[in-house]
Amino acid sequence: MKTKKKTKPPRYDAIRAGSFWSQRLQSTDPLSAVLTYNAPAELNRAYDEWERKSLLDHLPAKMKGKRVLDLGSGIGRLSIPLAKLGAEVIAVDPSDGMRRHLAKEAKKAGVDDRVTTVSASADQIPFGDKLFDVAICFGVLEHLPEHARKTCLQELIRVVSRKGKIFAVVNNFDNALLRETYGLKAQRKDGYFVSLVGLEWIQRQCRRFDAVATVRTANPFYAMAHYYLQPNLKKSGITKREFAELCRQLPQLDAAHGLSEPLCRRMASHYLVEIVRK
Repeated sequence: MKTKKKTKPPRYDAIRAGSFWSQRLQSTDPLSAVLTYNAPAELNRAYDEWERKSLLDHLPAKMKGKRVLDLGSGIGRLSIPLAKLGAEVIAVDPSDGMRRHLAKEAKKAGVDDRVTTVSASADQIPFGDKLFDVAICFGVLEHLPEHARKTCLQELIRVVSRKGKIFAVVNNFDNALLRETYGLKAQRKDGYFVSLVGLEWIQRQCRRFDAVATVRTANPFYAMAHYYLQPNLKKSGITKREFAELCRQLPQLDAAHGLSEPLCRRMASHYLVEIVRK
């Protein structure tokens, strides 16, 4: 009886991925480059505020002197606010363009002495064990094929201290509209990859690595505005001005009601998850 040969998963090429994100940054404004490329500016601003506010609300009370890893740091949306709180931030990203942009912004903000940029792949974190007090992983896992994603999560748990915390944002497998658009099976030739991760996936993997993942908040109101309302503005009779005003309110709505069921599980596009060692 012939046994099937195990096929190796396709290699994740961080260099190609970095090149893709550098080129994307050159083609649009910084926020659109790292969030949704073709979305209205007010939607990207709303999502950006939700992520930053959600993180700041759940960080330890005192961040001064804390060692923080910002994995997939991009343009520095999180690195710079964390450095302003007094944290020593290591900003890791494979994109040369993103790291250069972050360095310029850190200098403008007067925190360049507390932000160090490093070129590395998310599944090969070049630091020793238990080095960081906090690790941030926003907008990264969904851009890694599953084998690289598993390794990335294991690496994050490895480099965080015994009492440290990891904050990750994962997209929602249970959102039917996301399933229609987040379906790549392999990394494209230009380096881009995106897929659904899901809450159950990260909780299951954390159990394997002797850690616990707890949902802290979600964004059903943002997701409804982005995926249901914005494509149907004409049908709904809502003006662009009214939509922009709604977008300004989305982060507050999600902060107050993000985990409300059944909105959360079916409608949210993303979860903020806190991971700690057992």
